[in-house]
Amino acid sequence: SITLPSDTFTGQFHVFSIIWDEQRIQWLADDRKYFEKDISPAEFDAFRSPFFFIINLAVGGNWPGPPDASTQFPQRLVVDYIRVFQKS
Repeated sequence: SITLPSDTFTGQFHVFSIIWDEQRIQWLADDRKYFEKDISPAEFDAFRSPFFFIINLAVGGNWPGPPDASTQFPQRLVVDYIRVFQKS
C-alpha cells in the first residue's frame, strides 16, 4: 500500500502506471511501486494475450466501504490521458 502526502486521491492529478512484461506486472502510483506480481508461471498465460482498458469510477465495496452520510456526491473521474508503450 501507499500513502499520498495529502492522504487522499482527490484534489490533484496522480499518475498511475503499469509496467507489464513477460515475467512480471508492476503497479505504480506517482512513480512509486506499490505492488508486483510474477506472471512467469504457466497459470498466468492469460497475461500474455491481448488486453484492453476498462476505466471505472466505483463507489463503495470493501474499500473504503459502502457510501454513507459523509460520502460526497456527485463524484468525478477525470482522465487526462492513457499512454501505451510497447517494446519493438
